[in-house]
Amino acid sequence: MNRGLFAALCAGLVLGFLLWGTRAVDAGDSAKAKALYEKHCLVCHGPQGKGDGPAGKALKPPAADFTSPESKKKSEADLRQVVENGKPGTAMGSWKSQLSQAELNDLMEYVMTLRK
Repeated sequence: MNRGLFAALCAGLVLGFLLWGTRAVDAGDSAKAKALYEKHCLVCHGPQGKGDGPAGKALKPPAADFTSPESKKKSEADLRQVVENGKPGTAMGSWKSQLSQAELNDLMEYVMTLRK
């Protein structure tokens, strides 16, 4: 996928995924990434992203487990879509109006490391 096509996808869908799982957006800042995750995500998704944060298991449905086989099947673009726009019918709200694109890049960088 060329950069022109990627730019169109980003503009239209704010996607961050290229063929073969190559990172399409600028890599996030790992130093900032963990702090963002701990501030905004840890309470539900837990320290290792297993959905076992203090509030995560009590949610209906429970918070996503980024380490699960189901989650690992999802592309980074799919996960970013949920982070940016939320997921209807769950406690997962939209972050696109609360975080900058740089912060979203940082956050996605960290979330992707939890899937390994």
